[in-house]
Amino acid sequence: MRSSIVQLVTDPAEVKCLAEELEDENWAFRNWIKLSLGPEDKRLMSLVRRLTKDVARQIDCTLCANCCQKAALSLDQEDMERLASALCLDIPALQRTHLGQDEQGRWQLPAPCPLLDGNLCRVYDARPSTCREYPHLHNGFQAASIARIRNASICPIVFNVLEGMKAKLDWPGDEEPDWLDW
Repeated sequence: MRSSIVQLVTDPAEVKCLAEELEDENWAFRNWIKLSLGPEDKRLMSLVRRLTKDVARQIDCTLCANCCQKAALSLDQEDMERLASALCLDIPALQRTHLGQDEQGRWQLPAPCPLLDGNLCRVYDARPSTCREYPHLHNGFQAASIARIRNASICPIVFNVLEGMKAKLDWPGDEEPDWLDW
């Protein structure tokens, strides 16, 4: 199934539904990128940056906050120190009141994020580095493409950038590449 999405999709529920419908296509697209472009293709990253800038300009993350609602994230020591300071807590109190641990014992903010006030972060200036860098489209698209495909069902920016990439790269869809005919 070749995607025909050309209009920006901003509703998180619609993004989730469409991303689930397009999941096989997105995995095929990821594989096509890996086979067709080198691991450090500068044109690919230039395209991703341009699309991200264009799409992000049209989406107000404070109206969505779906990443904060759906994604738990691991914290490093610096993140915990910054959060504890912003909340006037020591780290053990932060851990008891706001954090959980994953299967590997790493501290994380659970989903939905306990630091949300509506769709706004109560400690925006002290937010964890993962939050600061989200949606993580600014570097190494190919190296982290699995996470990008997964995030397509959470983040309207990621979803629309993937769809834009398919169109701009003239992705052939589910067609087998010519070189398989040898």
